[in-house]
Amino acid sequence: MEVKVTSSRILTIPITHPTEIPLTIFDRFATNIHIAILYAFTPPTSSNAAIIAGLSNTLHHFPTLTGHLTNTSHGRPCITLGDSNGGALLVEATVSSKLEHHLPLNPSPEFRLLHPEDVDAVHLLQVQLNRFQCGGLVIGVTAHHRVADGQSMSSFFVAWGKMVRGEAIDPLPVYDHHSWLIPRDPPLLQFNHWGTDFMPLNSQQNESKVVARVDVDPSEITNLLLHFSQEFIAELKARTTSGKHTTFETLLGYLWRKVTIARKLDGEERTMVRVSVNGRPRLRPPVPPEFFGNLVLNAYPSAKVRVLIEGGVAVAAAVVREAVRGVGEDYFRSFIDFGEVYGGEELVPCYDEDGNVLSPKMEVDSWLGFGFHEVDFGGGGSLCGFLPTWVPFEGLMMFVPAVAEDGGVDVFVTLLEEHAVILRKISHSIMD
Repeated sequence: MEVKVTSSRILTIPITHPTEIPLTIFDRFATNIHIAILYAFTPPTSSNAAIIAGLSNTLHHFPTLTGHLTNTSHGRPCITLGDSNGGALLVEATVSSKLEHHLPLNPSPEFRLLHPEDVDAVHLLQVQLNRFQCGGLVIGVTAHHRVADGQSMSSFFVAWGKMVRGEAIDPLPVYDHHSWLIPRDPPLLQFNHWGTDFMPLNSQQNESKVVARVDVDPSEITNLLLHFSQEFIAELKARTTSGKHTTFETLLGYLWRKVTIARKLDGEERTMVRVSVNGRPRLRPPVPPEFFGNLVLNAYPSAKVRVLIEGGVAVAAAVVREAVRGVGEDYFRSFIDFGEVYGGEELVPCYDEDGNVLSPKMEVDSWLGFGFHEVDFGGGGSLCGFLPTWVPFEGLMMFVPAVAEDGGVDVFVTLLEEHAVILRKISHSIMD
């Protein structure tokens, strides 16, 4: 794939005075990296000029995406708006081939050419418009996770599309942290967040077993995109869970077992999946979906390999269900209070200590139920691809709404190549 950058600029919004917005405890828990995704649209599409104008106008309503990460005068992590280091990076590029020659989009290291470099990126939001020879368009976007979670970014993309099409953004994003993220008086830490969510500050707090960090050459890691049609998922539910579990619980339980088999883990070893849990519907009163920022914690379903394999999908799905449902309002409230008590400390999320190989663990994120598949930049073309870009990190699983005509779910998986070979063979064998 030959990609040629034709222009680059910084999009800013008018802010009279530099403003510091302290990171919430949920922002500080979010992964300290850029998340990179691709949107592909068949021709005809709106012009680059219209899409850029729409982005510029949309950023007025999502100002934190134009800031940069720094610290307040008191040393607390924050987003600073309105100084010379702010703005969103906008890149235009051309691709010499036709988009149809690359469809359906399957993960490839070449995809990293379709968005700006995301390692040590200066700007919190980076956008690259890749115009193909046929007029097709791939929009590559990287956004720093400590500014926004998946639900927030899906709202941003939908709003951007509306702005390009000349429609009003409704509902507008909400930034009122004080209405929902207020600590109790006095704070009540009902759970031990040390060693589970954040690394212990000292040995007395460390009750968890330390697992050795594992790193490999990124070339040994591959990315897969597995498609599961609505019919496949319905058959899987009928055969294994009798309708007791959600699509996510069923499909995750199914794939957790498949990945465990592909990894050839010992039967007595313990495997765990780190599952993102959205706090908006769990807090009382519920936080509105348009809340922009981070409001996600993790559930940690785990099981011995032998139990997971011998118990079948029903057992695996039940383990996932119990763990996810256990992260309720009381856990989120305890976490908010934890931020009140320890927010002045240098907090390190536990997963920051992981290498680039998670086995026997996995990290699982679901974008199902968000608005990513509703994004429309106008022009008459259709969405023909939506997926994360290439990730040199083993053990990630991401559920995204499929763009295929049969609907269903696409699951993005990263594994060592030797294990990916096995997963490709067994991924759709329901009875194994």
